Amino acid sequence: MKRNALVIAISTLLFSFFFYQQKAGINVLLFTISLLTVFLIDKPVRLKDTRWLIYAALSLVTGFFVAWHGTVISVMANVAALSVLAVHSLLPKSSFFPSILYALYSYISSFIYFIIDLTEAKPKPVIVEVSEGETAKKPKLETGAKLVIGIIGLAVIVVFVFLYRKANPVFKEFTDNINLDFISTRWLAFTFLGFLLMYGFFFIRHIPGLFKKDTTEPANLNRNTVLAKENMFLGFKMDAFTEGVIVMVFLGILNLILLLLNVLDISFLTNGSNLPTDVTYSDYVHRGVGTLIVSVIFVILIVMYFFRGALNFYEKSSSVRLLTTIWLAQNVIMLASTAYRNAIYISEYSLTYRRIGVYVWLLLTAVGIISTIYKVSGKRSAWYLIRTNGWAFFTAILLLGTVNWDVMIARYNSRDVNNVDYEYLMRMNNNALPYIYSAAQTSDPGKSFDFDNDFHTNRFELLLLKDDIDDKIIEFRHKYENQSWKSWNFDDMETYQLFK
Repeated sequence: MKRNALVIAISTLLFSFFFYQQKAGINVLLFTISLLTVFLIDKPVRLKDTRWLIYAALSLVTGFFVAWHGTVISVMANVAALSVLAVHSLLPKSSFFPSILYALYSYISSFIYFIIDLTEAKPKPVIVEVSEGETAKKPKLETGAKLVIGIIGLAVIVVFVFLYRKANPVFKEFTDNINLDFISTRWLAFTFLGFLLMYGFFFIRHIPGLFKKDTTEPANLNRNTVLAKENMFLGFKMDAFTEGVIVMVFLGILNLILLLLNVLDISFLTNGSNLPTDVTYSDYVHRGVGTLIVSVIFVILIVMYFFRGALNFYEKSSSVRLLTTIWLAQNVIMLASTAYRNAIYISEYSLTYRRIGVYVWLLLTAVGIISTIYKVSGKRSAWYLIRTNGWAFFTAILLLGTVNWDVMIARYNSRDVNNVDYEYLMRMNNNALPYIYSAAQTSDPGKSFDFDNDFHTNRFELLLLKDDIDDKIIEFRHKYENQSWKSWNFDDMETYQLFK
């Protein structure tokens, strides 16, 4: 307990030191290194755990990209990697989705569990010699209780110092000579938040039943185990043959409907047909994607239910498997056509976070369908799907954190300087400023106001825009010149060098 209390105390102080009134940058990388060092000092044997080393390496890599880009997505990737590492340190072999669930649960409930752990801490008896042949017992406080009492006591002392400063001018003048500027209500609240996060980080809570299934359920279905159970379909007792017939009819109808949808969609894309009335191209892409993803999730859930038991080992289920594979393959075609529509939309208009998100979700959905096909053909369990898609999701988060998407969007959207959506680009981070500034300076006011452009700007609007860009550059330079070294990141430095 002494070591745990010391670990949390040191981590809390480091959290406050690196992040109080700072933005994301090299501080995230240094804090990540500090946490890994604390983990290894606590248990050096972790160096022999290959999976732990992989998660530690991923945490360092994501920390490096925060120091490079300093974006929200890169920070999210670092938090995800560190959370998986923390869960693995206490609950080895946990897969991604349960790990993130445990981590979020631990962070959110840390205050409640801190109080529970504090109230349930019992004093340990210590044997003390009283006289020859006699002993007596006296209670000894746990180190954790001492730490909590110390923190509460320090907080009370700080409160009274502030009260006495208000009440006595002489005492205020004396304390003014002591530099206590860093101690404020905001700093105390921030440090306490750091304490709760570190408490949740090092004391991961989990759901025992979920953890047992996640770590013990096999990836492959066992024939004897499955066939030993009574076969049920929608709550009714049913033999595998009857269930197979029902599933075949159901899949046959769904295949025909989806075939019709794909034929119409491909026909529209190849023939350049008009959209239905009151439906914009944006609605056609974005609204369709949301519905598509929901439908594919239902597809995967339905297939998981169909192939949950006896149907996997039914000797005459080849037709069912074939129809299932065709249905899933048709869903992949539907995903591909949606990706193509999104590509056309981007080329005709502009790149946005939402349109990048479409590609990400389509890719993850495709992984889900492909893994489902493999589940059906390989007689895999539902836990195989959960684990596989969880790691795919984790990989996507890590890869997204390696790119400064604001810069990519600004670079792509400013390729035609006379047709730029400045209103959208001005919402990007400061690293997009060089591209916005260059486009505004080189654009032709006459061509910018052409109504054939998607984003037309008149001469007066362009002058106001240039002033806004200059103001944003001045504000960025001022903040950069006055920020701490803890908030340094490479992209900001590069942008500052361009406008220096």
